Amino acid sequence: MRNSERAARRWICIIGAALLSLTLAGCSTNRLAYTHAPTLVYYWLDSYFDFDGPQSVAFKQSLQEWQAWHRKQELPQLAELLKNLQPAATREISSVEVCSLWDFMQQRLQAPAAQLAPALAQLAASLKPAQMLHIEAEFSKRNRKWREEWLDRSPAERLERRSQQVVERSEQFYGRLEPGQREMIRTHMAASGYDAEMLQKEMLRRQQDGLQTLARVRNGPLAPAAAQAEFLGLYARAAASPDAASRQYHEGITQSACAAVAEVHNSSTAKQKAHLVKTLQGYEADARALMQAP
Repeated sequence: MRNSERAARRWICIIGAALLSLTLAGCSTNRLAYTHAPTLVYYWLDSYFDFDGPQSVAFKQSLQEWQAWHRKQELPQLAELLKNLQPAATREISSVEVCSLWDFMQQRLQAPAAQLAPALAQLAASLKPAQMLHIEAEFSKRNRKWREEWLDRSPAERLERRSQQVVERSEQFYGRLEPGQREMIRTHMAASGYDAEMLQKEMLRRQQDGLQTLARVRNGPLAPAAAQAEFLGLYARAAASPDAASRQYHEGITQSACAAVAEVHNSSTAKQKAHLVKTLQGYEADARALMQAP
């Protein structure tokens, strides 16, 4: 195995665990949330689609089946990666390794997306005109909230909020950061080129892309394979925008984030690295416990 591939496999778990940490806190919370994930995802999607009775029954079943697949196919790989990562978590890393890891993680997400595509295609074919209007209305409501939280704030307020979010996520892995590390994060955030208007533009593009994809499947009829391909295409365009300016912006932000992750990790004390190892051990224990059928 090439060195770059080994590095990606070592560090994929940190980023994967970081994504989990956006909403999950302790080990028991992780297990509880995963166990109830189909219900949580169902209610989140219901806020957009406003499922009717038959749709509700069918999609709940699809989510249960998706979780059973994930438990069997994905969790064992995650558990092994987390195990292998722990000895490596005490060494220094480079921004190149972090970005290689990010790319690897993006590729790993393709299988879960493909597994859910048939259920989404079936759902889209059954949508009613009122439900399409409901989706548009929900987008508009959430866009207003996003604008209030980001676009309507001053650059200084945006920087403070973004910096605090990263500090809180980092402390879930390393324990309490030192003042110099907090300032390091703030400096990276200030120099990252963050552009709320560009993010909004891409968010609106994705929403329109989603609506158009739903309409094509709904207005079919399409063969099952063609309908599923529509959703795989939607996922691919979300991962890599067809808009060149948006792709360039995303690449720049990603490079900046990779550099920040590497610098913060390399500045961590022995105590903080030990905290990171313990955190990763907790995630591994979660994954192994959740591999067992409930």
